[in-house]
Amino acid sequence: MKLSSRTITLILLTAISPLAIAHTEAQPDSTQKQAMSMAFNISDAFEYAAEKIEPSVVHITVRNSNRRADPRSNEGLGSGVIVDTRGYILTNNHVIEAGRYISVRLSDGRELPAAFVGTFAETDLAVLKIEADGIVAATFADSEAIRVGQWVLAIGSPFGFEQTVTAGIVSAKGRGSTSPQFAALNKSKGQKLQEFIQTDAAINPGNSGGPLVDLHGNIIGINTAIISRTGSNNGLGFAIPADIAQAVMNQIIETGSVERGWLGINMQVLPPVDAHKLDIDGGVVIQRLIGDGPAKKAGLEPGDIIISLGGRTTENIVRLSNAIMLTKPNEPVEISFIRDGRYKTTTAIVANRDEEINLAQRQVVPGLYLQKIGAKFASGTLPLESRRRGQPTKTLRGFIVTSVDLDSPAERRGLQVNDFVYSIDGQKFETIQDIAQYITDSDGDQSIHLNFYRNRRNMYVDLIPEIED
Repeated sequence: MKLSSRTITLILLTAISPLAIAHTEAQPDSTQKQAMSMAFNISDAFEYAAEKIEPSVVHITVRNSNRRADPRSNEGLGSGVIVDTRGYILTNNHVIEAGRYISVRLSDGRELPAAFVGTFAETDLAVLKIEADGIVAATFADSEAIRVGQWVLAIGSPFGFEQTVTAGIVSAKGRGSTSPQFAALNKSKGQKLQEFIQTDAAINPGNSGGPLVDLHGNIIGINTAIISRTGSNNGLGFAIPADIAQAVMNQIIETGSVERGWLGINMQVLPPVDAHKLDIDGGVVIQRLIGDGPAKKAGLEPGDIIISLGGRTTENIVRLSNAIMLTKPNEPVEISFIRDGRYKTTTAIVANRDEEINLAQRQVVPGLYLQKIGAKFASGTLPLESRRRGQPTKTLRGFIVTSVDLDSPAERRGLQVNDFVYSIDGQKFETIQDIAQYITDSDGDQSIHLNFYRNRRNMYVDLIPEIED
């Protein structure tokens, strides 16, 4: 009988494999023993971390109706983690904003109603509360201390499969939501300057709001998103760092809202070439000081390179923005910076960002003509629809285009009256004067990137301001 090469291969494998296995089992060498011991140690570590965190992980169901029999009532599923023995649960804002009635199922099977405590959409975080005895609260790790390559576990309810544990590593730190790869994420979740831990631990729909933990079973992040062409895991999962999540959570629990710090600077990222020359991982350059703000009072100057604030390194604008946000208003914070190649430190008393914005908007003129782009802007707000009933409608602060000159840079690139501009070159501006100054200071031959809404559609345009004679 003539056999194909594939058949011969199968026969040989069948004949040889048992002998090889028996020989290996009978005479393991020292290398094999060491490898097996290391594998068992890793397995034990995974088991320990999973057993520690699982009692704190909850399954969240959100409905618009409190009638279970109503087929239209199920609006969303997600995950959360108990962070306080008083019953506080941390999850994602996008998990719970879809309906009025929220229930959680604990690891022991108990299903309980959850009360809404507060939310902070800019970081996609929300806090719930349940009334229950015998609950186990998770503990937080120092997310600043994690290292790329370390093992992590993700726990949650992917596709409704509760208490699912997946393993992976920290793929990257300090991923920023201002990069083009996060455009869809920013649009769907309304996030501004968000920071993420990237992991290849399998995260799928339903994992949102669940914890990402280290091998001690401590929270290093809150799973929030994936980047995928299929809607399922492609090894690109993202978690909100634990220090950000904890700071936001504590403010929500204490006051029901989040007060954000304000330093009073316009900033730009330090070019990688300059960072390499200074032998640093990165930094943020102060482009301009805003008024007599905290930065000016602290002695900072345009051109200074901020490398850390409040103990957080600031390799990029996202890192610095979050470091400022995490600083409580009216409290001192230490800033490390480089000026003329010399390392310096100073202390600033940050202000309340919302108060400063309100003050700036009260002082701003109704409209301002920006000659270099040929358009007139006026301050305004844009309501963003919230699907969560009973919650205030969110608003986005920005600038409304009130007129556009014919044959101007704005008109040639398609900017229209009533377009709502909310960022330029990825930056938020407090007043129209700040925009005018930014355009004046920009290089004459460089385009500027405007993000705006038109008829509820998120759009952008690149235009080159005209050089004044």
